[in-house]
Amino acid sequence: MGAILAAALALAAMTMVPASSRADVSATLHVGLVPERLGHGTTIRFGFDLTEPHGGVPEPVTTVSLFYPLNFGILSSGLGLASCTSAALEARGAPGCPSRSLMGFGTATGAIQVGDERVDEQALTAVYLAPFQNGNVTLLFFLDAYMPLSAERIFDGSLQPAPAPFGGALTINVPLIESFPEGPDVALVKLRSTIGPLGITYYARTHGQFVPYQPSGIILPPKCPWGGFPFAARFTFANGHELTVTKKVRCPRPALAERRR
Repeated sequence: MGAILAAALALAAMTMVPASSRADVSATLHVGLVPERLGHGTTIRFGFDLTEPHGGVPEPVTTVSLFYPLNFGILSSGLGLASCTSAALEARGAPGCPSRSLMGFGTATGAIQVGDERVDEQALTAVYLAPFQNGNVTLLFFLDAYMPLSAERIFDGSLQPAPAPFGGALTINVPLIESFPEGPDVALVKLRSTIGPLGITYYARTHGQFVPYQPSGIILPPKCPWGGFPFAARFTFANGHELTVTKKVRCPRPALAERRR
């Protein structure tokens, strides 16, 4: 994503339009649970869109935190039974990581503004468990940009405690990424990702063979809080501005057998 726009060099003669101070940036948070069944394993599908009212590019975001509800057992989900390192990702990309370090995957969009034109870069993403640091759970977010140009980036992240009604926060640290010499920094404007077993296959060695299986997933609590499960996203921008948005995911309907009890 850092080489996002050598193509934009053709527009270098045009006046650069800097990202605005963006107190008027708006964010939309998307969250879903697949499957929706209390007391059972699930995958969190989450994402966001950052928009500027005049269609421009927002100020680059430097930190994104997804706050998830109490009693969502990410650490007891069967995910992240191995860890991956930045060195392994840099050397080999995704194949350099153990299958059981993968915790989710998705897509991302970065953008810059050059003159009157906005140019987007599309990327695939993956989330890996990294080695613990001082007892803290750390993550690696791998971005593999593929259009219009190819580039790879690795972001640090972590799982952190959070105050009620949340149980924790998944935080991504997004470094400033130069688009091209003297050009604006790339702004992360869209993300779609998962945390959970949906679409993930792990391999365990059994009797000398590697056997595929799917992790159990994030176990939902047996009861849902009134009004639904609370989520929130907090964004910190390069200019110091902060923005928080919230969303509630409706309580799953109990299975028919459970309703008859």
